[in-house]
Amino acid sequence: MQPKRYLELTADDLNVEYQVHTKQTDGQYTITEILETAQARGLAAIAFTEHVRKDTTWFPKFAADVRAAAQNYRNLVVYVGCEAKALDTGGTLDISDDIRARCDLVLGSVHRFPAENGGYMDWDQLEDAAFARVEYELALGLLQYARIDVLAHPGGMYERRRKQPFPEAYLRSMMMVSANTAVAIEINTSYLRDVDGFLKLCTEVNPYVSIGSDAHTLEAIGQCRDVLRSERAGRV
Repeated sequence: MQPKRYLELTADDLNVEYQVHTKQTDGQYTITEILETAQARGLAAIAFTEHVRKDTTWFPKFAADVRAAAQNYRNLVVYVGCEAKALDTGGTLDISDDIRARCDLVLGSVHRFPAENGGYMDWDQLEDAAFARVEYELALGLLQYARIDVLAHPGGMYERRRKQPFPEAYLRSMMMVSANTAVAIEINTSYLRDVDGFLKLCTEVNPYVSIGSDAHTLEAIGQCRDVLRSERAGRV
């Protein structure tokens, strides 16, 4: 998969769904149910991106199942991917070499804030500014040092838990790094509280981008595509 910069996206480039979860982890539906829905909604491509860890053992079978099921959907490009979390600010990712080798697409994400004692920080004990800074530093480590294709839901933990947009200065900085490293910044409508503001920044900085709805249900498949189509139609 070759990432594109935001201003290079065509209408066809929007017609994809690059973050989906099945019943294998925290999604609600099977591989086949998701493929049927993607096909019915006219998507051109979809990526299954299950949550993994270094000690995950089920991924080889899951990847094989996705590739086998994809043979029945010739008009749909199907990718095997995964989503792995940051373990530190240096870009260490919770993923094994074997899992990575089986993927077409690797998403790196910030899901928890590692603490020095080996546990996790208590989010509720962090002021907003500290919360945003920690998430930014972990995300920046992924963009700069991790072997990933996409930074998933940038600023997403802050936006969901603090119920406000992630600081613009941090998003701008991450997008600028993306423009230099070609690691895509995910446009993820499941997390974004200010879609218009995020897309305005994309227009200004022109980072590499990936389109993902973080779909855990059938209803969410293609949601990000639809939002972006609507946004473009509104500018015509």
